[in-house]
Amino acid sequence: MKHRKSTSTDGARASFAFRRRLALALVPAAAAFAAGPGIAVAQTSESSAQPGIEEVIVTAQRREQNLQEVPIAISAFTAEGIEKAMFNDVADYVTRTPNASFITNGARSRRQISIRGVTNFLGFVGTSTTGFYIDDFSVAGSTINPPIMDIERIEILRGPQATYFGRNALGGGISVTTKKPSNEFEGSLMADVSRFNTFDVEGVLNVPVIEDKFAMRFNVKSTTSDGNIENIHPIGGGNDSEYEYVRSSMRFTPSDALTIDASFLYATEDVGMREGVPSGVFSNFAGNVLFAGQFPDRDGDGNSDPFVDTVGFYPENRDRTNFNTPQSIGTSIRNGVIRIDYERNDLLFTSISGIINSDFFLNGDIDGSSRDFFNEFRNLERQSISTEFRVQNTNDSRLRWSVGALYAEDDGDDFNRTFVGAEEVFGLPQGFLIDREDSATRDNTWALFGQVDYDLTDRLTVSFGGRYSEETKESNISGFSGGFEQILSVKDTFTDFSPRLALNFTASDTVNLYATISKGFKSGGVQIAPNPDAETFDPEELWNYEIGVKADLLDQRLRLNLAAFYMDWSDLQVSFQENLIDENGDFILFGGVNNADSATSWGLELSTTAIIAENWLVNLNLGYLNAEFDRFTALIDGANRVLDGEVIPNSPDLTANIDVEYGFDFSATWEGYVRAEWVYRDEIKPNTTSLIYEGFPWDVPSYDFVNLRIGAESDSIRLVLYAENLFDDNFYTNAYQKAFAGGLFIEPSFRTYGLRATFMF
Repeated sequence: MKHRKSTSTDGARASFAFRRRLALALVPAAAAFAAGPGIAVAQTSESSAQPGIEEVIVTAQRREQNLQEVPIAISAFTAEGIEKAMFNDVADYVTRTPNASFITNGARSRRQISIRGVTNFLGFVGTSTTGFYIDDFSVAGSTINPPIMDIERIEILRGPQATYFGRNALGGGISVTTKKPSNEFEGSLMADVSRFNTFDVEGVLNVPVIEDKFAMRFNVKSTTSDGNIENIHPIGGGNDSEYEYVRSSMRFTPSDALTIDASFLYATEDVGMREGVPSGVFSNFAGNVLFAGQFPDRDGDGNSDPFVDTVGFYPENRDRTNFNTPQSIGTSIRNGVIRIDYERNDLLFTSISGIINSDFFLNGDIDGSSRDFFNEFRNLERQSISTEFRVQNTNDSRLRWSVGALYAEDDGDDFNRTFVGAEEVFGLPQGFLIDREDSATRDNTWALFGQVDYDLTDRLTVSFGGRYSEETKESNISGFSGGFEQILSVKDTFTDFSPRLALNFTASDTVNLYATISKGFKSGGVQIAPNPDAETFDPEELWNYEIGVKADLLDQRLRLNLAAFYMDWSDLQVSFQENLIDENGDFILFGGVNNADSATSWGLELSTTAIIAENWLVNLNLGYLNAEFDRFTALIDGANRVLDGEVIPNSPDLTANIDVEYGFDFSATWEGYVRAEWVYRDEIKPNTTSLIYEGFPWDVPSYDFVNLRIGAESDSIRLVLYAENLFDDNFYTNAYQKAFAGGLFIEPSFRTYGLRATFMF
C-alpha cells in the first residue's frame, strides 16, 4: 500500500501562508494584550462612560449565573454573536472553542466532536462523549448537529459534566437555549443567496395570544443547494441537498409562579451523496480484501492501485465523482418537549419531559465508482424518551442547592443490507446479499443528582455535586458479514457515581479563581463478537483536575479566562474491524469495541475579549493540548498493535481563533460593521487506524481559513455580504472509508460567498 505525501515545496508554501495570515490576524490582538471567549458585544458600564464588555448569563449549573462566577471552563455565544458569526453547523461553534475539534465523515449528521482529547471512537450514530441539550432536554442519542435558528445562547462546557449532563458527558457538554415566546407581536424574514445555487429562507413569527398569559412562536427554514461536488456519470447528481426545519413553541403563564413551555421540532435533510472525493489511497480492507487483483498495478509494486475512473484524486480533484448508482443520505428528526416551572416559598420546582425520534438513511452506491461493485441500503432509527424533575432554592442565602431525578428510555433499530453488483466480486452473482444486520437495542436509565454551593466566607464558595446512575442495556442482533454469522441476545447493567468538587475564590470584585475535581462516566455496552467474552465492553471513566482564573480588567474593557487541566482516562471504548479471507475462501468481516487501558490529557486554555479602541472588539481563543494513550494494544488491520505513547486521535496540539470586528454609524438610522474571522487547527491523526500509517491521507495537516463579513443594520433591515474560506484554502479534517474503489474518501473544503438580507418587524 502506498501513501502519497506532499512535497517539501508544498509544505514551505503552506507554512509561509500560515505565518502570513497568523501575523495579519494577531496585529489587532497584540494591541490589546489578548482577546475573547465566545462572542461579546459592547455596552456602557456603570463605573465609566467608556464602553465595557457585557455581562454574559449562563445556565451551566441549571440556574442563571454570571459566566465569570461559574467554576467551569465555558465558551458562551450570545444571540447577537451567533447571528453575526452566521452559525449553521455544530462545527461553526466548535472551531471557536479552545481545545475542541471535529472530524466529518461525509454527512452533516456524522460529525465527531472532540473536547480536550475526549472523542467518540465508536463512529456509531447515536453515540457520543459530549452531552448535548436543547433547553435542558438531551438530544445526544439522536443527533449531534441539531438545527441552529432563533437561538438565545450556546454554551460549550469543557471537562466532564456528569452532575447535570449525565452519562456520556466525558469531554464536556453543549447547551443550546432557544428564544422563548414573548408578549410582543414581532418576527423576521431572512433570505440568503450564496455560491453553488444555495438558497436559504428563514421565518420567525411571535404572536401574543392572551396578553401576559399566553404566547406562541413559530420558526420555518428551507435550504436548497446544488452542492460543490458533481457526479460526472450520466445519472448525474452530486451533493445537492434539501433541508427543511419547522419549530413551534408556546409559553403559558397563568400566574407569576407558574410557567409552562412546550415545543415541537421537525427537521429533515436529504443529500444526493455522501460528500467526498477519492483520495487514491486504499485502506487495508479495500486494497487487500475487496479489490485485491481487481485494478491495474500502475506503479509496479505488485499490488492493485485505486481505480482512477477519469476523475482523478484529491487534492487535484476537489469537486468530481463518478458513481453509477444513485445515492441518497439524510436524516429526519422529530422532537417534542414540555417544561413546567413552579416557584413557591423560595423553591423552584422544574419538570422536563420529552421525546426525540430520528431516522438516518444511507442508500445506493458505496464503491464510489462507475463500475457496479456494491450497493448498500441502511436505516438507523433512534428514539429517546425522558422525564426529569428538579427542586432548587431561589433565595439569596449562603447555601444554594439543587436536587433532581431522571428516567430515560433509549431505543434503536438498525437495518443494513449490502448487495453485490454486476461486477460479481468474489465470484458472487449480482444481487447476492453479502452483509446483513438487524438489531434492536434498548437502554433504560435512572439517575439521582444534585449540587450544593455554600459560601464559607464572603469570598470563598465550596461546591459539591454528583450523580448516581444505573443503566441497563439490552440488544438483540441478528446478522452476518461474508462468512461470519451470529445471533446475539444479551443484557447487562452498569452503575456509577460521578462526584464533583469545586472551590471558587473571589480575589476582587472583578477576579475569580477556581479549582475543580470531577469525574465523567460513559456506560459500557453489548455487541456482536467472535467470542462470548467480548459480547460486552466496559464503561469509560475519566477524572479531571482543573484550576482557572476569570477576570474582567481595565474597567471592563478586557475579559480574560484561563484554565489548566489534567485528565486521567481509563477503559476508552475504541472500535475495531477485522476483515480477511479464511482458509475456505470465505469473506470474513466483523467489527466491535474494545477498551484501551489508559490515557492522559493535559493542557491550557485561554479565552479573552477586548475592546482595543472605540468601536473595535476582538475575541481570541487559544488551546494547547497533550493527549496520549498510556497503555493500549489495539486490533488494527489484522494484527495487535501496541499504541503506548501514541497521540489520541482528533486531538490537535494547538487550536486558535480570532474574531476582529469594527463597528460604525454611517447615518442616523443605520449601523455598520466589518468583521474578520480566522480559525486554526493543528495537525491530527483522525482515528486509531491512522496511528499505524504515515503520510497522506492518514496524517491530516494543520489548516487555517479566514472569513470576512460586512454588515449594515437599521431598526427593521439587516444586510450582510460575506465570504467564508476567503482564500479558498485546500484542507480536510479526515479521510473516511465508505466508498472504496478510489481509495479512502475526503470531504473537500471550498470557498463560498453570498448575500443575506433580513427584514424585522
